[in-house]
Amino acid sequence: MTSSTFLIALDVGLSNPVAGKSFRDIISQGEVLGISLDGKQVSTILSDSHFLSLPDGVIYHPANQRLYMTNMGVPPLNDGSVISTRLDGTDPQIILSKGQIHTPKQIALDKDNEKLYISDREGLRVMRCNLDGSGLETLIKTGDYKTPSDASDSTKWCVGIAVAPRRNAFYWTQKGPSKGTQGRVFCSRIDFEGERQAICLLDHLAEPIDLEIDQESNTLYWTDRGELPYGNTFNRVQLDESGLRLKKEAADDHTGLKHEIIVQNFDEAIGLARNPEDGRWFVSDMGGTIWSFDSDGGNKSVVFQDKRRSFTGIALSRE
Repeated sequence: MTSSTFLIALDVGLSNPVAGKSFRDIISQGEVLGISLDGKQVSTILSDSHFLSLPDGVIYHPANQRLYMTNMGVPPLNDGSVISTRLDGTDPQIILSKGQIHTPKQIALDKDNEKLYISDREGLRVMRCNLDGSGLETLIKTGDYKTPSDASDSTKWCVGIAVAPRRNAFYWTQKGPSKGTQGRVFCSRIDFEGERQAICLLDHLAEPIDLEIDQESNTLYWTDRGELPYGNTFNRVQLDESGLRLKKEAADDHTGLKHEIIVQNFDEAIGLARNPEDGRWFVSDMGGTIWSFDSDGGNKSVVFQDKRRSFTGIALSRE
């Protein structure tokens, strides 16, 4: 890459040819790509099937210049993992091994306290650990994954995650059934006394996936891969000063929504990342496209497209 700032994009590998391949081969086709912001330069950072098994979430830590990534493993098996590499894919390390976490999805970084936050979908929980995987703890538990009725209830599945240490808050999505309009966004305090409470900020969403919080403006953003017209969208909502409530609780008189839909017409939208230098957003979708647009949704354009790929999480990094 000639530019110091570039995209890290996870290709889950499910759009590669499957004819004649075993299921184990199919779920081991994932790759980690480095893509320039104009999409003209693409490099493979990691394609090691020993370390990649349906990669889903990724973050970059500028302090140690490492990537942290989640592997879903083989749903519904309890064999997900979290790994870390340098920006060039070298020095791969296992942060959370198989069995420590079930089906990890989005991962978020608390830079202030050097903590990783992870939504564990089929594990029915939100987890937190140190950068080396020590101190693993469950912050939120929506059910017992060993109980069949809980495990099959997708309204309990935790997918997206974001953390706002300035507000002493973290946020997660529970997506609900595919295209089911039962998705919800929750928040809770990081530090607290007594029993941790899950606060529902939004409900009846199409199918919310990944999250990002802008602590400067106290705005929560997310992707939604649900059914049209409200699904396959990029959304935002303004929070109050506490970060635990919506700034405006009442739905808009005209739209009937409590949140804003900024961009639409993605192809199974998943990842999101914002460039702090110019405020432009990037969204990845499972249709093999990475998009970019202004903060108001204008100037939407294709950064990179490859229909043989299926993108999940994305992040911005600097060399």
